[in-house]
Amino acid sequence: MSLAREIGKVHNEIYKTVNGNIKVLLPIALTLLDKYKAKTRLGVAKPVEEIATEFGRTVKQDIDATLMRLQTEHPEISPLLRTTIESHLNEIGAQPESRINQIVNYISRNRRFLEGLNQEDFVGILYETMVSNEFDKQDGRFFTPKNIILINVEIMRSLLETQHADLKLLNVCDPCCGSARFLIYWVESIKRHFRERHFLAPETLNDIISKIYAKHLFGIDIHREVAGYACWNMLFHGDGATNIANADSLNHYGFVVHWKLIQQFISEFEDKFVETKRRIQQRELQDKLELIESKKEAILSFKEKDEIDISSLAVMDLIESINSLLEVHSKVSIKWWPVIQELHRLKDFDSVNEIMKFQWSKINEEVENGFDMIITNPPFGRGENLQINDPYILGQYKLATEAWVGDLTKTLLEKLLEKQFDMRVEDFYLQCFEEMGIKHILSGHNVKFKELSLGILRTIASANRIPVDRKENKDSLVNKLMGTLNREVVHEDDYVEISDVPKSVVKKVANEILFEGEGNVKKIGEFLASKITEKLGREWIKIEDVFDYDHKLTLKDSATGDEHTIYFDQDGKPMLFKNQLPKQILFLEQFLRMVKDGGKVFTVIDTGVLSNNDDEYARRFLFKNSRIHAVVEFPHNAFKAAGTGVKTAVILYEKTSNPPEDYDIFGSLPQKLGYVLNKQDTPPDPDNNDIGKTLCDYREYVGLGRLCDKSEEECDWVTKGYCSVWREEIEKVEEE
Repeated sequence: MSLAREIGKVHNEIYKTVNGNIKVLLPIALTLLDKYKAKTRLGVAKPVEEIATEFGRTVKQDIDATLMRLQTEHPEISPLLRTTIESHLNEIGAQPESRINQIVNYISRNRRFLEGLNQEDFVGILYETMVSNEFDKQDGRFFTPKNIILINVEIMRSLLETQHADLKLLNVCDPCCGSARFLIYWVESIKRHFRERHFLAPETLNDIISKIYAKHLFGIDIHREVAGYACWNMLFHGDGATNIANADSLNHYGFVVHWKLIQQFISEFEDKFVETKRRIQQRELQDKLELIESKKEAILSFKEKDEIDISSLAVMDLIESINSLLEVHSKVSIKWWPVIQELHRLKDFDSVNEIMKFQWSKINEEVENGFDMIITNPPFGRGENLQINDPYILGQYKLATEAWVGDLTKTLLEKLLEKQFDMRVEDFYLQCFEEMGIKHILSGHNVKFKELSLGILRTIASANRIPVDRKENKDSLVNKLMGTLNREVVHEDDYVEISDVPKSVVKKVANEILFEGEGNVKKIGEFLASKITEKLGREWIKIEDVFDYDHKLTLKDSATGDEHTIYFDQDGKPMLFKNQLPKQILFLEQFLRMVKDGGKVFTVIDTGVLSNNDDEYARRFLFKNSRIHAVVEFPHNAFKAAGTGVKTAVILYEKTSNPPEDYDIFGSLPQKLGYVLNKQDTPPDPDNNDIGKTLCDYREYVGLGRLCDKSEEECDWVTKGYCSVWREEIEKVEEE
């Protein structure tokens, strides 16, 4: 049975009942799920049958009561989930009783829909099926097909098994979590692992799983409504654990990147804060202001600093003080302090650093040191809405503030040469020619007679025994050489020394010798790259290597060892090498920043990142900062049901400061994914599925052995077109 298909049928039937407000179904379905969970906890033998009878008697007040009860039973729920529950109450409250009764009666009679309650990801499938059409696909949000989620979690778990990781203690994050389906399926994989290898009593396993949800699973989504449903999903699976944040996962450092503005705040703090305390008399706000005043010393300690430790208590005090002032400003306008007004305008979400270091670390202190793994599907693609051009976001990334030497434009290169080698560019090129043993202009250099000085032209004419009038001008002599020699370019036989030609010709020869490629897309050649890397001791260029800057801020993370420097111009704007980058490229770096050393990342990308010439800098960055373990590339239309035909892959990489220079990478190209790729709704097709074979191949690759005891020749994938273990134990296909 396809739950998504059954939900779709319910959607189509109910749509007209609720005048298009299909989200009314969500609180009704969540009430249904709550009743089902209660039955299973009581050990009811046939919970679906009892639910079918009881749910038909559900009235509007029952739904309200269920939502209210959830708030009462779980006082620790996040403000985000509380807001979501209140939104549901409003949705239900706006509907007449008769309409609710009509929906309830229809659902209670739909046995196939009710049978979907036993699927672990009921909430995720429900939400994504119901609202996916409402999303603007231009922003790259594509819900992930179940089998792609499963191959991610199974390959990740297989790798961790080889490293003898304690799965129940791993801290896991999905920074683009949607309805938290990656996290839910990760826990399902752990459950299966313990059932297969450990003889645990059900209550012991349930206790382990509850602790995983409560302390080891975390998620972020930029869309508040989506994050709210992730909270629901986690609540129903994890006994109230709701470690879901509504934030922009690409904004790691938050408003500290506006360092010039922060410095202005610090320099004004003593005078402006005194005035603020005098003007604001409300008691509850006075208490907040007194707390800020207690952190005055920490705030002032950052005056004129150009280096901070983002894990320090002092930074936490600074950020919390500013956030508190912004809260005060939202209630009583602090119009006498323009810096606060500007910071309020700039603030949208808490930064990832704030969430990890100062919020989630209270739930699990290890999160401050970075996650053990990230498993996710971020926005992918190259559309206009999928690009980041905000300099204050780009400034947080080395991929924008550093340039791989092979990616340098000629303009940047020549600025670099002049600053680092302290000589004119032409003189540097001549020095390179000398080291390479190149002394004369060759025909391949494509230097034309008209580009040379009159003196050199006379020498060429003399060498070729062409008479020259002493009063003859350059144009006349050029025409004579072209006519007599039947060519317009200098040959090696002309013996023109490079050191004698005009500077413009030196640059032209350098373009032919020191650069590679054709036309306007030429890139720096190997010899020139080696000269620069030898001089700098690295192949990544920093802003200060090329430009002068007004001020800088170095952000160190003592908990992870990471470090990043932002260089600013006189207006306080970050200086960049790349003024626009795809979100998916930035996420590759951000995920590495969010995991600890040795942490794993498994993410969806479009395949262009793996092969496009223009994306080589991204691949170089990954090879420099991580070890790539596996790449699984999917056929076109793998995400067709989500509204895109972009060719995608998943890549598994591990953070390391010292990756090996040469190693093997597992690769797989499954062509059949267990669903029909050429139909818009991609209906299930479990008889044609290569994903199980991919997992089996990976497990053999890492030394874990095959999924079953059959030989490769007897494998079900060979004889039937699918892996039975995958079908029955992992995907859990419900046979028609």
